[in-house]
Amino acid sequence: MIEQEIETQNGKPEFFEYLNFTLVDTDMATAGMTVSLTPVCSLDTSCKQSVDPWDKPRPVVEGRSVDGTISRLWTGDQGNKSFLLSYKMHVTIPAGSGTWDWGVDGGPGDGQYLVRCDNEVGATKGCIVPAFRPTFEVDRKYKEARQFIGMVQASMSSHPGWEGHGEPLHRESVQGEVDKNRAIVCDSTFSKWPSTPDPAQCDEFPFARTKESGRRMGVTSGASCQQYFVTSQTIEGQVYLSLLWYGYTNGEMPPADAKCARASMPKNQNEGVGGDLGRKTIQWRLLENDAYWVDAGNG
Repeated sequence: MIEQEIETQNGKPEFFEYLNFTLVDTDMATAGMTVSLTPVCSLDTSCKQSVDPWDKPRPVVEGRSVDGTISRLWTGDQGNKSFLLSYKMHVTIPAGSGTWDWGVDGGPGDGQYLVRCDNEVGATKGCIVPAFRPTFEVDRKYKEARQFIGMVQASMSSHPGWEGHGEPLHRESVQGEVDKNRAIVCDSTFSKWPSTPDPAQCDEFPFARTKESGRRMGVTSGASCQQYFVTSQTIEGQVYLSLLWYGYTNGEMPPADAKCARASMPKNQNEGVGGDLGRKTIQWRLLENDAYWVDAGNG
């Protein structure tokens, strides 16, 4: 039995591969049996191996484990580099020997063991496993902005970014494209709702920094998006905010076939969510077209 775990450092250009080999049961004598491993990170010098506890044959005993951690370091300092990891295990017994490969082309786990390192996000280099799709959780303190995103995910037929219901969002890293996305969804047809607390902004979902922005879905004006607004009411000196949408007073739901949504939103909530997402983008080292989910409390 083989247990394997890859651990990356999102703030350092290094990662670790832990492997545990256990001989659970055998019908042959294990005296003199050994196991060793040849891991391949890169065929060039861009992946430096600092520690390798598997480079020499190690004795194997039935019912016991042999384990060790391999330390890797990305030596590059420009752009990003992907490492497709592969392994060859060598087992010897007095009567002979055998090998088992995985991670190689056409073999078990073909292409699964991929690590990417980069210096394109944030102030430091770092590494991640790009197959992992993180989830951005909208902070509850931005109550109306969180409710806005949750409503859009639930009411729009494509359920953008809602795990288990729709497809993930994908990062748009080109600022020029982001500006074009925002200019379409929050165009001149948008106006602040009279009772949205000042300063108010046009809040959009899916986010402008995604490939799923309304413009990328073929929308030519934000007027065709779902329309929401935050309204305020003062009762006995206390200000209460509510998220509503066009058609609410007539019992109508936002159109399910819409490709985008926008809302008249207090600036602190709009920019608060955007700031959190920006910090998570750095933490998760999201590059162009990387996928992620959005949790706005829909369950």
